[in-house]
Amino acid sequence: MAQVSDHYDGSAPSYHEQYDPEKIWTNAEYPANYFRLNKVMRILKSRNVASVYELGAAEGSPIIRIAQELGVNVRASDLSSEMVRLGKENFQRNGLDPDLHTQVDINDRDAVRAEADRVGQFDAVIALGVIPHVEDDAWFVEAMSLFLKPGGTLILQFRNAMFSMFTFNRLTKEFILDDLMAPIGQQFKDQVAHDLDQRLAVDKPPKREWDKDAPAYDEILARFHNPFELSDVVAQQGFVDVSFTWYNFHPTYPMIAGGIDPTEYRRQQIELEDDESWRGMFLCSAGMIVATRAA
Repeated sequence: MAQVSDHYDGSAPSYHEQYDPEKIWTNAEYPANYFRLNKVMRILKSRNVASVYELGAAEGSPIIRIAQELGVNVRASDLSSEMVRLGKENFQRNGLDPDLHTQVDINDRDAVRAEADRVGQFDAVIALGVIPHVEDDAWFVEAMSLFLKPGGTLILQFRNAMFSMFTFNRLTKEFILDDLMAPIGQQFKDQVAHDLDQRLAVDKPPKREWDKDAPAYDEILARFHNPFELSDVVAQQGFVDVSFTWYNFHPTYPMIAGGIDPTEYRRQQIELEDDESWRGMFLCSAGMIVATRAA
């Protein structure tokens, strides 16, 4: 398995494009993270936060926009040296101290604790696209809490395992066998696996492989999370008022999307981004947990 940092070092130069509002309709890939950031900003604004720390801040586009539009104090860190290098340039270009963005490996517990001791606690801590690359969920939530004041807000993004119930492909099969049927005997799993091979498109989605000069996303640790299990982890780490919000909606299962006019498909996706109902748990490939650190 390739290194996470290698993937993000390679994608750093173009990473900002997914947050560019002028490219919402022209980017080949749906700009889900643009709409994610909009939701994050609405949450932060509604809670009147005055300071935000971002773990996994990449080249700084989201946290810079948060600082500028909400007028809050910010700090940030990332694993990738290239992301941090570009992030410092972006901070300076936008009138922020480049030293506010530092390199920290979330898996290095001593380094994380040292960073928390150095920068103190904040009204909110956000981690967008980080926990898929971390093996120990409990540690990661604990790490977020180190940067958070009592009563502060946690926003934790995750890849949504429940979306596989709407994809009817290899991911559906894996979720049914590995998660839903986890306590069931192997002979029953084998029978179900044989049946699913006839019913599902188990050859999809194709694995994304080496991209330009860096490993692709599917070649690094990039886990899906069951939202119910992850919310339990958050609660066990001393958080209350745990809730979900969803983004990256799919109006059809992905393998038939190519049969629909791309502009109309994207238009429907964008319209769905305002849906806060239960449907997001199944129509969205990603979500966020929002919670409050107990006072």
